[in-house]
Amino acid sequence: MSEPALSTLRSELNSTFHDARVRQMVALGRKARTDPAAQAQLDALSRGDAFERRLALAAQFTRRDGAAVLNATADESFRVRALAFELVSLACDDAQALEALRMAHGMRREQAVIHQLRKRKRHAVIDAFLDGLAERGEHVTFADTLPLGSEASLRRHLARALERPSYRFWARLARHAPDVLGEVLLEQLRAVAGEPDPVTRQHLGWGLAWLAERTPDMAETLLALLLERGIPPDEHAVRTLVKHRPMRMVALLRQRSPAFLPHLLFAKSLASLDAESLTWIVQRDPTLLGRAEDVLKELPEPLHATLTEAWAASVERAPAWGTPLIARIADPALRESVYARWTVGARNRDGVIAPEYVRHLPVELREREARRHLDEVVALGTRAEARFSYARFLPWDEALGALRGTLGHPDAAMRGVALSALLALPGLRPDEPAWVAPALALVLARKNEQDPVRGLMLQALTEWPRRMWRAEHTEALGRMLRDALDAADLSMGTAQSAERLLVRAFSADPAWGAQWLGTFLKERGRIQDGGLGHRLTDDEVRRAAPYLLALAKSWAERERGGPLLQLAASLGKRAALVPGLSDWLVSVRDTAPDNRLALALSAWLSREDRPRFESTLAATLRRWRDRGWDEEVVALAAAEKDGLPLHRELVEELERVALRLGKPSGNALWVLRHRAVKDFDRMLPALLKRDESAIAIPVVREFLHRRRQDLLGPYLNAPVITGQFATGVTHWLLPFDSGFFRWTVEQNRAYSRALSKLCADMERDTPSVLVAVTRMAALDWAPMDSLLALANDKRPAVQERALRVMARCDQGQGVPTLLGALEDSRARIAIYGLRRAFNGMPVARVLSLLAEVPLTKVTVAKEVVRLLGELRSDAGYERLLELDAKPLHRDVRIALLRALWDHLDREPTWAVFERAVTGEDAIMAARVGDIPADRLTEALDARLSALLAKVLARPEPDARIDLLRRAAWLSVKDRERVFLSACGARLASPHDDEVRAAMGALVYRADERDVALFERMLEAVARDRRALSVAMDALLQPQWQMRPVPRQAVYGLVTGGPLTKDPCLATLRVRCAAVALSPPAFALHLDAMGQEGWLYADALMAAQVAVSNLPVETMEDIGRRLARSSSPEARRLALHCLVRDAGDGRGWTEDRLVALAAFQRDASPLVAGAAQFVFPPREMVEAPEEA
Repeated sequence: MSEPALSTLRSELNSTFHDARVRQMVALGRKARTDPAAQAQLDALSRGDAFERRLALAAQFTRRDGAAVLNATADESFRVRALAFELVSLACDDAQALEALRMAHGMRREQAVIHQLRKRKRHAVIDAFLDGLAERGEHVTFADTLPLGSEASLRRHLARALERPSYRFWARLARHAPDVLGEVLLEQLRAVAGEPDPVTRQHLGWGLAWLAERTPDMAETLLALLLERGIPPDEHAVRTLVKHRPMRMVALLRQRSPAFLPHLLFAKSLASLDAESLTWIVQRDPTLLGRAEDVLKELPEPLHATLTEAWAASVERAPAWGTPLIARIADPALRESVYARWTVGARNRDGVIAPEYVRHLPVELREREARRHLDEVVALGTRAEARFSYARFLPWDEALGALRGTLGHPDAAMRGVALSALLALPGLRPDEPAWVAPALALVLARKNEQDPVRGLMLQALTEWPRRMWRAEHTEALGRMLRDALDAADLSMGTAQSAERLLVRAFSADPAWGAQWLGTFLKERGRIQDGGLGHRLTDDEVRRAAPYLLALAKSWAERERGGPLLQLAASLGKRAALVPGLSDWLVSVRDTAPDNRLALALSAWLSREDRPRFESTLAATLRRWRDRGWDEEVVALAAAEKDGLPLHRELVEELERVALRLGKPSGNALWVLRHRAVKDFDRMLPALLKRDESAIAIPVVREFLHRRRQDLLGPYLNAPVITGQFATGVTHWLLPFDSGFFRWTVEQNRAYSRALSKLCADMERDTPSVLVAVTRMAALDWAPMDSLLALANDKRPAVQERALRVMARCDQGQGVPTLLGALEDSRARIAIYGLRRAFNGMPVARVLSLLAEVPLTKVTVAKEVVRLLGELRSDAGYERLLELDAKPLHRDVRIALLRALWDHLDREPTWAVFERAVTGEDAIMAARVGDIPADRLTEALDARLSALLAKVLARPEPDARIDLLRRAAWLSVKDRERVFLSACGARLASPHDDEVRAAMGALVYRADERDVALFERMLEAVARDRRALSVAMDALLQPQWQMRPVPRQAVYGLVTGGPLTKDPCLATLRVRCAAVALSPPAFALHLDAMGQEGWLYADALMAAQVAVSNLPVETMEDIGRRLARSSSPEARRLALHCLVRDAGDGRGWTEDRLVALAAFQRDASPLVAGAAQFVFPPREMVEAPEEA
C-alpha cells in the first residue's frame, strides 16, 4: 500500500477518540475481506507498535483472519494477547482455536478461552482439548474443564473425572449438566445400603437444593431415597420442590413421612393443592399452611369446606389454629363439639381468649364467650378495661346494661373504653341494622365529650363495614362532623378519624359526602388522610369533583399551595377525575415565591399529568431561570422517571445551568451524563472552551477519559490551568489510574512525562509520588525508562513501589530490571513482581530464570517455590525435590508442601508429606490437612487418610484440635477407617476442646459400617466422666436433626451399653434415650428406670428437660403410660407431660382436669406436692371446701 494512505489512516486514528477508532477498524476489517488495499493497511498496522497492533487486531471482529489472531496470542503486549484470546472463538477455525487453547493452557488462562468457545457453541474444540488432557494425564485441568464440554464428551470421560474430581468440577457439573450430577449422586447413593460416605453427603447437601431448581424429577428421586433411609434432607431443597410440585411432594411425604417438616412449608403453594392433599396436611400439622386467616384468602373457594372439615376432624391437634373456620361449620352438633374443644385450647393461663380471636366466632358463640369473660373469668375481675372490651360481642341491650355504670365514669379513659366497646357492637353485627340508630344517638348525645373520648368514639365508627351506612344515617353523621369541627380542642388524631369516617360513609350519599368533604377540608385547611385517593372510588371522586375544585380554587387564590399539593398528592392518579385541578396547580406553581413548592408541584405534574407538564414546562423554566432557581432545575430533571427521555426544554435548561459553572453545575452535568448522554457529549467542547478548569468536575474528567479522549490532549502534560475552579498558579496532574489503552501513544507519553517530572521532584510528599509511580506502570503505550530508573531511587518507599508495580508493564519492559534486582537486597520485593511477568513466558525460560535466583532470603525462596509449583513441568517438579533435600526455613518448607499439591500422583511427593508429618515441627505436620483431598484417587485417598491419622497421634494438642475441627469438611473418603479411628481415639483426651472436636468429626464422618466402632469408642471413654460428659454434649441433638448412624450408636448405649450398668450415669442415659427411642419406647424406658430407682433428683430433672423437648402432640401418650407406673418419679414425669400438654394453644380439657385432680391426690408427696401447685384458670376448678 502507499505510504501516504497509511499516514492518512494513522492521522485519522490518532485524531479521534477510542470508540471511533475501534469502529473505523471494524469497518476496515469488513472491507479487507475483498479489498487488498485495506488488507495491506491492516498488515502494515500489525507490524507497528503495540498500540497499532491492537487496533489492527480489533479489525478481526469483522475480518476474522484466524491465522492473524493466533499469531497475536504470542504478542509481547499483554493488551494485544488478551484481545487475541478473546477473538479466538470468533475468528479461528477448530484447528487454530485448539492451538490457541493449548497456548492459553500453558499460560494458565485457558478457562476464559473455554468459556468464550462455549458461548459460541464451539464444543468440538473443547472436546478435542479434553481428549488431549486425558491423553497427557493432566487430571486437574481435565476435571475442571470436563463439564464445559459437550454432553457426549462429558459422558465419555465422566468415569475418569470422578476418579479425581475437584470442587470446580462439581460446581460446573451442577451449573452446566445438572442431569448428569443427579445421575452421579443417585448412583453413589444407591451404591450403599444406608448413609453414604461423608464426601457424598457433602455433595448431596448442596447438590439436592441445586437440582431441585433445575431438575426437579431427579431431586425428587433423591429425596425419596433419603426419606426412605431416614436421612434428614436439606430444608431448602424440600421447600424448593414443594414450590415447584406441591402435589407430588405431598404424595411423597405421605408415603415416607419424616419426623420433622419445615415451618410454613406449604404456605406459598395453597392454590396448587387438591382436597386430599389439603386434608392430609391439616391433619398432619395445619401450621404448615400458615395462619388460618391467610389460608382462607389464598385457598380457592371450593376448598374452604375441605379445609374446615379437615380441621374439625383433627381439632385436638391444633385447637386454636382454626378460629376463623368455626363459623363455617354448618352442622350445629359438630360446631358445638369443635367449639367446646376450641374454647379450652384458645385460653391463656388465666382463662382469657383475646378479643381478636373471639370476633371470628358465630354470633351465638361470641355472645357465650363474652358472657364468660364478663361474668366467669376470675382473672378479669380486677382488670376492668380488659373485661369491658368483651361487651362488644353482646346484644345491644345486654351490652348497655353491662357498661351502664362505666359510661358515666368520672375517668375519661374508662368512659372511652366503654364507649369504644359499645359503639363497636353494630359493626360486628352488620346484618342487624337495628343497632345503628342507638349507636349514632349515643354519639350525638355526647357532643361535649373530651377530645380523647370523641376520638375513640369516631374511631369505633370507622371500623364499621362500609355497607352498613345508609342515606338515612347522613344527617346524624353530619351533626357528628359539625360537632367535631366546632370543638375547640379538636386534635389532629380525632380530625383524622372524622375524615376517615366521612370517607367510609361516602357511598351512602355521594352528593352529601362530596359536600361535606369540601367543607371538612376547607375548615381544617389541610388533608388529614394522605391516601384519600385510595379510599374513594372513581365514582365517588367524580361526585366530589366540583367541591374539591372549588376548594382548590379557594386555596390557590389564598396562596395556600401546601394544602393544595397535599390534596393533589392524596388523590394520586384519581386527580384526573377532577377536571381543572391541574390548572390551579399550574397557577400556584407559576406564581409561588417558594422554590420548594414550585419544584414539588412540577414533580407532581410530571408524574400525574404529563401532557400539562410538558405544555407548560418552557414557561416554567424561563421563570425559574429569571429567579436563579438552577438547583430546582437539576432536582426536577433528577426526579424524572427512569427510562423516560428528558424533555427537550429540560435538557436545554440543564445545559445552560451547566455552562454557567455555578454551584449546581456539577449536578447538572451528572444528570446530563446519565440521562441525556448524547447532549452531554455534544456540549463538552463548548464547556471546556468556556472554562478549561471544568476538567476538575469528576463527571467531565471521567467521561473524557472513557469516551472523548480526543479532548484530553491539552491536559495531559500537567499544564497550569486557569478558570473558575483553578487559581492559575500550580500545574494540574489529572488523577487517572487505569484504562490508558484507550489513549493514543502520544497521550500516554505526555502523561508519562508529567508523572516522571513529579517523581523527580525530591520535595514532593511520598504518597503523591507513590501514586504517580503506580500510574506510570499502568500506561500501556508509554516508554518505561523513567519507571525502570526508579528501581534505583534513593527513597526506599519509592524504590519499593517501583519494583512492586514494574511487572505490570504491558510489554514486559520491567522483567530485566526485576531479574537484576534478584541479586541484591531488593530481591524480596522483585520476586513478587516477577509472578505476573512469568505468566506469559515459556516454561523453559521461567525455569532458567528461577534457577539463577539466590534463595538466601526467606521471602524470595518462598515465592520461587510457589512459582515452581505452578509450572506445569517435570523439570519444575524435579527442582522442588532438589530443594526438599536441602535445609530450608519453616516458611519455605510450608510453601514447598503447597507447591506439591499439583503433583499428588507422584510417589516422591508423598515421601515429602510423610517426613513433614513425622518431623519435629507440629505446624508443618498440620499443613498436611490442607491438601485438596477432592483430587485424589482411592489409593491416594488412603495414603492421605493415613497421614492425617498420624497427625492426630502427635503430642501437640493444638495441631490435633485444628485438624479435628476441620475433619468434618475434609473430602477424604477414608475407606479403611484409619482416620476415623484416630478421631475416635481422641475422645479420651484430657482437653475438653479436643474431645468436643473429636466427637464433631465422628458424628459427621461415621457411616453405616461404623456403628459398632462408634459404640466401642464411647464405651472406651465411659470411665472418664468428664470426657464422657463433653462428648455427649457434642453428640446429642434434637432427634429430628440427628443422622441415623449417630442415633443408632446412641441406641446401643441405652439398650445394653455402659449407660445401663452404672446408676451414676442415669442422667446421660435419660438424655440418650430421649434421642434414640420413639416417644412410647421412651416412656417405657423412663418407667423401667423409675422402678429400678435410677430416677434420682438429677436424673428426674434431666427427664423433665427431655420431655419438654419432645413434640407436644406426644405428651398425652407418654403421660398416660407414665401415670400407670408404680414409680413416683415416673408419675411425677407424667404430671410434667400433663402440664405441657395443657399449655397455650391446647388448654385444660375436662380429661386433663380429672388427671390433674388424680395427681393432686397421689400417695407420693413427690407427685401430689407438685400437682397441688399447678393452677388452671380458677373458674375451671371447684373451690376448695372451707374447714
